Amino acid sequence: MATAELDAAAMQAKQERMQALQKQLMDGFNLTPFNQHIGAKIVSVTHEEVRAEIAMQPFLVGNMFKQILHGGVIATLLDNVGGVAAMTAAYARLKGEPREEKMRRMGQLGTIDMRIDYLRPGRGKQFTAIGRVVRVGSKICATQMELRNEDDLLIATGNAVFHF
Repeated sequence: MATAELDAAAMQAKQERMQALQKQLMDGFNLTPFNQHIGAKIVSVTHEEVRAEIAMQPFLVGNMFKQILHGGVIATLLDNVGGVAAMTAAYARLKGEPREEKMRRMGQLGTIDMRIDYLRPGRGKQFTAIGRVVRVGSKICATQMELRNEDDLLIATGNAVFHF
């Protein structure tokens, strides 16, 4: 087989592994009972960012008078997209490690610090949470997150650090 064919086959195999990982991450998030309960769903996972969506529903209201999204729901969404972004980056960081070690490290991934800034009341019909990795080290990963409504209005931002 020519070098170009080997390179193309290796690239194809790498893309297939990444697509399998993305599907596993999306399924893991989307099939989590709490995420299902609140209606949160990941819509995309890339190396650059993770996006999840949630539709406003009456049981997600945190202020009955103003009919706005509960702050705990906002924090949950931001923590979750940050965690999936961290998991994607951590998995890539562990390249070359045995699969068992990668799975052990992924299984212990958890939030060790998180800050949420609520910038505006959570008004809207549809919300998108976005998580991005700022830095990944050998044991921790720093992320930034944001929540926007359907008009692209920034509702909240967050920073979180995850251990893996």
